[in-house]
Amino acid sequence: MRVKVNIKIRAILLSIGVICSAQLFGQEQKATIFDEASIVYKEMIYGGATLHSLGYGVHFTYGKNITAFKSRIYTIDLVTMKHPKEVRSYYPLSDDSRSYVYGKLNYMLVIRPTIGARNVKFDKIRPSGVAVGYTWRLGPSFAFTRPVYLEIIRSDATAPYQTIAVEIEKYDPLVHDANVIYGRAGILRGVNETKVHPGVHAAFALNFEYDPRRDAIKGLEVGATVDFYPMGDVEIMAFAENLQTYLTFYVTFQLGARFNK
Repeated sequence: MRVKVNIKIRAILLSIGVICSAQLFGQEQKATIFDEASIVYKEMIYGGATLHSLGYGVHFTYGKNITAFKSRIYTIDLVTMKHPKEVRSYYPLSDDSRSYVYGKLNYMLVIRPTIGARNVKFDKIRPSGVAVGYTWRLGPSFAFTRPVYLEIIRSDATAPYQTIAVEIEKYDPLVHDANVIYGRAGILRGVNETKVHPGVHAAFALNFEYDPRRDAIKGLEVGATVDFYPMGDVEIMAFAENLQTYLTFYVTFQLGARFNK
C-alpha cells in the first residue's frame, strides 16, 4: 500500500516538474521574442530600383534613428526622365535599325541629393506582418541633358529609296524628317555637349516593410515627386510643349539593413 502511494506521489511530482519546466521555457521564449522586438538600431542603409511614370532609376539611402519610430534620412536618386509626349518609332524598311523617338532633341537624366524623414505609423505586431509608415524628402534637382544623335540615311536624288550611306548627325527638326532617320546613334554620342539645369524637388511616399527580421529591410515605397526648374523649361522635344515642372509617381523596391556601430 505504501509502495503504491509513493509511486502516485512521485508521478504527481514528476508531472508538476514537467509543467513548471514548460512554463519556464515558454516564459524564456517570450522574453527572447520581446527582447528582439525591442531592439532599437541606430542606423540603416538601403537602396533599390525605382520605376516612375516618366522613366526609371536607382536610389541609395542612409538613415539615422531619432526615436524607435522616426529616422532622419539622406538619399541620392538617379533617374531618367522622358517627356510625356514621347512615342517610340522604327525605320520601317529594316529589322536591324535601333528605335528612336521622333522629335526628341535631348535625353534627360536627373540626380537628386535629398534630406528627409522616415516615420513608422503602424509597426509589425508579428514577424510575418507589415510595418506601414511614410517618408518625405526635400532637396535640389540637377537635370543633365545631352543632345540626341541619329543615324541618317543618305540616298541618290534620282533613286530616293536606294541607300548610299548611313551617317551619324545631331538631330535637327528642320532638316531630318522621319523618312531619312534610320535609328538612334550610340549611347555615348553627345556626352561632351551635356548641359546642367539646376532645380529643386519634393517627395512624399507611403512605405511598406515586410522583412521578418528586425535587422533587415525589405519593402516597397509608393509615392510622388515634384521637380521644378526655376531657370525655365527643360527642352526635350521639338514638336511639343516642354516643361518646367515634372510631377511623377513612383514605386521603389528596397533592400537593406539596420545596425549599431
